[in-house]
Amino acid sequence: MTTIHMDSSISQTATRAVLNGGVLSCTKSSDKDVYSHSIWATESNIRQFTMHEGDSIVIPPGSTLTIWIFRKQPGQSTWTMDFELKEKAA
Repeated sequence: MTTIHMDSSISQTATRAVLNGGVLSCTKSSDKDVYSHSIWATESNIRQFTMHEGDSIVIPPGSTLTIWIFRKQPGQSTWTMDFELKEKAA
């Protein structure tokens, strides 16, 4: 299992390969209006999901996963979102 912590003061995006597939879960957000667009892409398919705290998506084998975090009312604040990526064993 891989933990991904995203902080808007550092970066609002993360990208990584998910070779064997797995499940991405949003475990925590700093506020109720924080959400992500989580996108997986394979050679033949691409899907985008809007995720909030408590949501999960299945990622197919051979995917590239990109996560962007957003806030509906950002103002001058920073925001965070935590994810767990459970990859299938090879």
